[in-house]
Amino acid sequence: MRKKKLQSFLTTLGQPMVSVTIALLLGAVIIGLSGENVFKAYGVMLKGAFGDGYYLSSTLSRATPIIMGGLAVCIAWRSGYEAMGGEGQMIFGALSAAIIAYYVPVAPFLRTVLAMLGACLAGAVYSVLSGWLYEKWRVTFIISTLMLNYIANYVASYLTIYKLKDPEALDINASQTGKIMEAARLPRIFKAYSLHWGFLIAVLCVVLVYILMNKTEFGYKSRMNGFNSRFALYGGINARKMLYMVMILSGVCAGFGGSLEVLGSKYRYIDQMIFNTGYAWSGMVAALLANFNPIGTLVASILLSGLATGGAALQRSTSIPVETVNMIEGVITILMSVKLLNLISVRYRHTRKKEGGEKQ
Repeated sequence: MRKKKLQSFLTTLGQPMVSVTIALLLGAVIIGLSGENVFKAYGVMLKGAFGDGYYLSSTLSRATPIIMGGLAVCIAWRSGYEAMGGEGQMIFGALSAAIIAYYVPVAPFLRTVLAMLGACLAGAVYSVLSGWLYEKWRVTFIISTLMLNYIANYVASYLTIYKLKDPEALDINASQTGKIMEAARLPRIFKAYSLHWGFLIAVLCVVLVYILMNKTEFGYKSRMNGFNSRFALYGGINARKMLYMVMILSGVCAGFGGSLEVLGSKYRYIDQMIFNTGYAWSGMVAALLANFNPIGTLVASILLSGLATGGAALQRSTSIPVETVNMIEGVITILMSVKLLNLISVRYRHTRKKEGGEKQ
């Protein structure tokens, strides 16, 4: 039994390790061609990501929305739904949190709580929309969720630029909402650093999702639905109910991640703040690296965040451009996409086979 578990663990770990190794080797080639010392460059990256309290704080703070985006992917994909709409859900979650925390005239603590709840609701509703499109017209999750991401981004841009622009902004061209009062923000864990309580809340969410997916009846049913939907149907699992429950939970995670970024780091919604940073996509890569394990997603999110913060330090300290680090991230994404495409292909063939059997 232990030998089988070890083999399964090594098999699961194999592709992510190969992907990261190949990406780092290609990065080393580029760094070498630029005339810099490879070991020194990677040392600078490591120090810039985890070297002291300031850098570690920046890395963990950036990892917070990535973790939540990764959890959204874990919930959906382990349940058999290839949803890629975390970005749109995170955008609406962030925008909703910014609006509620700025405009609702209640005590600061209640503003914070209501902003988080509003973000969860916004993410859940937007996620359910893709589930409804799938149930009603069998619109593929990949297509619907990707398109809904762009719709969310453009709607948020319109509202931020024309309807909700900060009335107190010194720059009249600034595309952002009003700044949230200090008492309604998530406080920093250490005053000298940027790390806020949102990171610890995200870690708590990781634990809760892990327990939900592995220790509860819902987790068992959702996993069975993902492994074999026909078997799950014969086992008495309500596929329609499971679809909407999974979409709601996935959307809640993504929307909540957007609220943590607004309440803990930006203190407002800034146009393109989710779209340009790629938090949701990094979350998807983290989930793929971890084989949709919430605990592994936490670790992978921190590593991917470290690549970004370490890359910025690399650019400041050497002549190596930050695009080198972007290339490393891109290679990891491409190589992990092989796994993604394989999963989609297997589930598509399974669905076609199932539909063919039902017609007979």
